[in-house]
Amino acid sequence: MICSLVFSFVIAGITVCIDPGHGGSSSGAVGDYILEKDVVLEVALQVHNLLNQVPGISYTSLTRDGDYDVSLQARTDYANSAGFDWFISIHENAFDTTVQGTETFCGSLDPQDPSYQLAFQVQNSILDAYGYTNRGVKDGSYLHVIRETVMPAILGEGSFLDYDVQWNESYLYAFNVGDHVGLQSWAYAHGICENLGLWTPPYGNGVFVIDNLSPGFAVDDSLAWELVCSGAPWMMNCRATDAVPERTASWTSLIQINGLFTLSSWWTSGSDRSSSVCYRVFHAGGYSDVYMNQLTGGAEWVPLGSFTFDGDCTVQILGSQSSAGTIVADAVKLTPPLGTGEYEPACLSVTRNPASSFTIVLPPEASGEIVIYDSAGRRIARLQGSGTVEWTPVNLPDGVYFAMETDKFSSVRLIYIR
Repeated sequence: MICSLVFSFVIAGITVCIDPGHGGSSSGAVGDYILEKDVVLEVALQVHNLLNQVPGISYTSLTRDGDYDVSLQARTDYANSAGFDWFISIHENAFDTTVQGTETFCGSLDPQDPSYQLAFQVQNSILDAYGYTNRGVKDGSYLHVIRETVMPAILGEGSFLDYDVQWNESYLYAFNVGDHVGLQSWAYAHGICENLGLWTPPYGNGVFVIDNLSPGFAVDDSLAWELVCSGAPWMMNCRATDAVPERTASWTSLIQINGLFTLSSWWTSGSDRSSSVCYRVFHAGGYSDVYMNQLTGGAEWVPLGSFTFDGDCTVQILGSQSSAGTIVADAVKLTPPLGTGEYEPACLSVTRNPASSFTIVLPPEASGEIVIYDSAGRRIARLQGSGTVEWTPVNLPDGVYFAMETDKFSSVRLIYIR
């Protein structure tokens, strides 16, 4: 039964060819931390996995599933000879390190053209996920993978990998900050499913992190909020400012948040912190103000409370009641309680350990066997034990992995290796 979580049964339905651009000797766009060929392969593998869960999509395949050369002609020959219904080519952009945005190419700009309709849905979905500049749906009829395919085809440029002004885009991908890869992967799947009128798999594992590097983060005055790298920030850095009431910072989720979540905040430790920082949480019932003492609890996730959200989620720092000290704005995290919602079945839990290992806790009725798969459905490890099982990844690339009980369909957890 495990395989049904990763692969769908082949029945009559829609077929999709997913084309991760570049590969092998063709690196594509070059970022400081990662290459385009590696980013788009990881995105494509996750899109492949998501679409294989969708009733109505009978078969998906990739033009490459590893880092090797595939010519443009070979890509379109494969798609055409196999008779796929749709062709999705996944890329990232680059220019001069100062431009950021999302654009999607298709074979015709006629609103009635199937390729335009698909491109429009995918473009909007990635925009919702990343919040970058809308560079629009563009005519890609001159591109080989669009011109030479006989089925409707699109080519997406999710972001500019070389962007390095307000944040380093390649860093977000290389270290999967805020599930940056997962956001784009789900956005592709969502756009495709919306266009085809199909059910979209739920996003990720339901744990959402918004960092000060995320597009959903903003401050009232970027000069007043100093960029700080010391004190164990979440990922690369955080923002800090004097504890005055007029200073504000906000985190807004660009993915719809629905249901009950525990909200936590991360700030850096320090003896100069403010003792009364106001967090305003906007939720389904309006908003709630929570006051936190940042003199304590630094460099860890500190719960602010549990709140129910109905799509929109914004958390703000509204200065401090105390005029002394420093306010830190770093990251917030939303976690669904175990046993609630469609994201977290209460059958299995996975906790990351400091030494880059994972503790997997099995329910009492579990068989005692856990299997680890990667996002392409390849078996990585088989673990035996009862109560708890420890897993230490060895020589595995960063990405998303699945921990599953062998006898329980619902016992699946996503593991992020970073």
